[in-house]
Amino acid sequence: MSDTTDTAIDPKRPWLTDERELPERMNWLQTLFDPTGESPRLHFTRAWTLLFALQAMIIVVPFTVALVLNLAGGDGAGVSIFGTYATPVVFIATTLISYVIHSRRLNDAGKTPLLAILPLIPLLIGFALFTTTAMSTAKSYDKQFEMRQDYLADPDAFRERQREEREAARAKAEAEGGGEGAQQQQQRGRGGPPGGRGGMNLDQPMAPKTEFVLKAAAPMIQNVVIPLSGLIAIWSLMWVARVPFFGNYPPNGGASSSVMNRRPYAS
Repeated sequence: MSDTTDTAIDPKRPWLTDERELPERMNWLQTLFDPTGESPRLHFTRAWTLLFALQAMIIVVPFTVALVLNLAGGDGAGVSIFGTYATPVVFIATTLISYVIHSRRLNDAGKTPLLAILPLIPLLIGFALFTTTAMSTAKSYDKQFEMRQDYLADPDAFRERQREEREAARAKAEAEGGGEGAQQQQQRGRGGPPGGRGGMNLDQPMAPKTEFVLKAAAPMIQNVVIPLSGLIAIWSLMWVARVPFFGNYPPNGGASSSVMNRRPYAS
């Protein structure tokens, strides 16, 4: 039996048995921006909590403020728009930093740092959907822009062309589907040509293309990244933050010299 008795290295934190875990030993710049280093469990958990708090704030605060303003009779649209655009920016930044802290933690635990790629998966999927949506929205914007230019050049001629196209489509529907197809086509065309009741108002100026595209594509990142990041967060807390000893450090001055001479995280 060893005569060595465990002495708390920090009386305020008796659960710490490794001096590297002490908060004052933590270098925030290295922890957040140097993926080649190593971070003990407590340092990883502190950095992870910071990133989680930033993500939670950008999700909750702007939309809560917008809701309160609307309920109070004010206009919360501006705050809501800010939240819509700021959320993807914050999630991209925090996800990239999350890769860094996961890589450092896995290095420290003796695990492959390739697993640090997992927190990037939601961002990659969200970016792919964002790009697809942005491209399709940009094409739609260009078509609407060209249509409006034709309308402004000669509104009467534009309306006449639209009327002829509707009549041709109605005649084709009657030939293919009988009265039912014609009725459906008539219902779709009740709004009249674009610029009328049922379509875009071509008399009104269009929003800038960048704003139009971002307004449609930005929510894709929110809808995908947020729920998938929640699943990654469970994995981070239940496995990454706890490997390799899952809650129990080897005691300082362990029972054998081989343990005493090794770093507590060594396999």
